[in-house]
Amino acid sequence: MRVSYKVIGRNIRAARIEANLTQEQTAELLKMSQLHFGRLERGERPASLEQIACIAAELGVPTAVLLKGCVTGESFETELSADAENVGEAVKALASGCSVKAQQLMISLCREVAESDKKSEMKKEASVR
Repeated sequence: MRVSYKVIGRNIRAARIEANLTQEQTAELLKMSQLHFGRLERGERPASLEQIACIAAELGVPTAVLLKGCVTGESFETELSADAENVGEAVKALASGCSVKAQQLMISLCREVAESDKKSEMKKEASVR
């Protein structure tokens, strides 16, 4: 499985445009150079999970929005069965060896994805009624 920083960059650009901000304004908010931000947005430089979380916060979008579609190759669905124990084990394996800060970001991201999914399911149920 691989992460596509080009996809992340496209997602960042879309969120930035939706927020009606220029690259320069966004870079200033993030306290980074416009050159560096532009490289992140074009997927020329890998963005850390911490950077992605900061960008998402400044653009007012969930971190999951910036990460949408960035995983290429074998998907989590093919790696995991649907039961919670296997999901927990997979997350535990991913977090193993990561810093406490990275683990906290992973938990935050998982929470955002779960909340988004639950809201989506509630909307579907409401539209069926």
